[in-house]
Amino acid sequence: MQFDRAGKRASKLINDYQLTDEEIHQIIASARINLATFDPDYKTNVTQLAHELSKSRPTIYGWADRAIVATIDSLRNIRTGRPPKEARSRLKRLRARPTARLRRRSSDSSFS
Repeated sequence: MQFDRAGKRASKLINDYQLTDEEIHQIIASARINLATFDPDYKTNVTQLAHELSKSRPTIYGWADRAIVATIDSLRNIRTGRPPKEARSRLKRLRARPTARLRRRSSDSSFS
């Protein structure tokens, strides 16, 4: 399976996350499966992907399933818009307070 390391976005992600070739192949395979699942105009051959990666079809589908679950979870947790005014003011107050330092008590045996 060929992949393009020359693309700026791909290169940045590969470097930022220190992705191995194996991880890159997993990302590509799961993306292709998920795209084929949700876009009727996109076709992919799972058997061919499995053969190219020397993995089983269930393994490829497992990667794709985990990737789609993670995508769904992240989409559902995206906060849009500005936080309410009271939340912004509370956040400002919290940021303005000096951080409390934890002191180790000599009588506390749990730190021994």
